[in-house]
Parts: sequence; structure tokens; C-alpha cells
Amino acid sequence: MKDFVAGIGYLLRGFDLIRRPGWRRYAAAPVAVSLLVFLALAGLLGWGFETWMEALLPSGWGWLEWLLWPLFALVIGLVWVFTFVQLTFLVGAPFNDLLSEKVQHQAGAEGAPEGGWLDLVKEGPRALASAAQALAYSLAWAVPLLLLSLVPVVNLAAPVLWLVLNAWLLAIEYADYPLGARGYSFRAKRAAVAGQRPLALGFGLATLVAMAIPVLNLAAMPAAVAGSTLLHSERTLRRGAA
Repeated sequence: MKDFVAGIGYLLRGFDLIRRPGWRRYAAAPVAVSLLVFLALAGLLGWGFETWMEALLPSGWGWLEWLLWPLFALVIGLVWVFTFVQLTFLVGAPFNDLLSEKVQHQAGAEGAPEGGWLDLVKEGPRALASAAQALAYSLAWAVPLLLLSLVPVVNLAAPVLWLVLNAWLLAIEYADYPLGARGYSFRAKRAAVAGQRPLALGFGLATLVAMAIPVLNLAAMPAAVAGSTLLHSERTLRRGAA
């Protein structure tokens, strides 16, 4: 539980860092990406919400609709957050790399990348490739879970499963910024996160909640990048160096 709470604390430290003078410019591009993706998905959600609810609610269960409606609305909300996270992660990857590099220098991590806008060009292809790999991994779990969410009765467990999956994926995906630039493979990043699961789940769950809150979710991505970079600079990389 101590590590779980510490994981939440790293996201809060990320929010604190990006609001400081001199750091806001590095968070500006990720915030702009989040805003564009949020507006597009919000429009899509408003357009298709009733149709998706009709698909989820089983016929002949009208007497239970008062209970099932909020449950399946939560499922749709979690799927929406999952989509929002994946798109912002993919589009914002190069800009997030630059922010992570700055945080590593601030944290005094040994061997931190030099940073700078030139590195944004150099690291862009790697960041995008890594984001695409993370997206493929996420879809490998999300698609079966989405299908399970359509199965009557069984889908009653869907909200909890989506909650855990989103938290876990967030912890892995945001670990890419401090670890990917150090040459960690995707499998090695997953192993690093799995080796400190309570810490990672605390961070992932806090990030998920932040990304589900309108307005706050616009700053959640750069805060999560900064928080995850602090987490792995202080825990994973220092432990590896030791």
C-alpha cells in the first residue's frame, strides 16, 4: 500500500513540475495535442452514445435498467478514456520525449539524454515506433475485453476489468519516455514496470482518473510524462545503476 500511494504521489509531482515557470513551454505541445484529440472524441461520444448503450443493454432486462445503465455508461466512459490515451500517446510521443529529457536532467539521472529541439527530430521516429508498439500491445488486450463487454451477464465484470487494464497500460506506456531513450526494449520496459507493480498501478490509476476529468485531462499527459520520468529516474534507473 505504501508503494501504491507513492505511485499516486509521482503523478502529483508531475503536475507540480509542469506548472512551474520555464517548464510550461515543454508541456504546451502535449496539451495542444490533448485538446484536439479530446474535442474530436467528445464529438464522437455525443454522436454515438445512445447507439452504444442500446447495443450493451440486454433486451428484456428493462426491470434492471436502473442498475445496468450507469454500469454500462461507465464501460463506455472507460473505453473512451482508453481511446483518448492511445491517440494522445501516439500523436504526442515526440514532444513528450523532449519533456522527459528535461525532467531527467532536473532529477539528476546519470546518462540522461542531452535534450534540445534537435533531439526532437532525432528521437521522433523512435518515439513514434515505440508508441505504435505500445498501441499494438494495448489493442491485443483491449479488443478481447471489448468483445467480452458485449456478452450479457459476463459484461457485468467489464468496468473493473477496463479499470485495471487502463491503469496497467498507462504505467507501461509512460515508462517508455525515461526508459526507451536508454535503449530499453518494449519487453524490458514491461519487466521494469512489473517488478514494481503496486507503485506502477498507483501511478496508472491516478493518471487514469486525471484523464477522465474534463479540463484536467488536457494537462494529464505532460504531468504523467513528468511523473513517470521522475518515478523511473529515482527507482528503476538508480536501482539499475546500483
